[in-house]
Amino acid sequence: MNGAKGVWGWLLQRVTAVGLILALGLHLWILHFAGEHAALTMAGVTIRLKSLAYMVLDFSLLGFALYHGLYGLRSVLFDYVSGLRAERAITAAVVVVGLVAFGYGVYALVPFITG
Repeated sequence: MNGAKGVWGWLLQRVTAVGLILALGLHLWILHFAGEHAALTMAGVTIRLKSLAYMVLDFSLLGFALYHGLYGLRSVLFDYVSGLRAERAITAAVVVVGLVAFGYGVYALVPFITG
């Protein structure tokens, strides 16, 4: 993929890298240094995920990691294929895997959110 479309993917790759660093740092700080609910227990996780801010943080971390990793995988795979059709097939597969993985991640967090 050449042209302007490729620039946006490349830019989002860098933005998600910064987002990952910030979100992961905040996530680790909350887990290790924030109050009595920092313990990794079902009750502690449930209490943290009742907070909208922590929910946004966890879902952002999930989204950033998936986009960053899958876009990187897509870029590597493009080195081994040629042709627009193959690139479109890889892109479609990566998008489907990303959406399914994000959906599964949300599904895994819902029991903690609903208590």
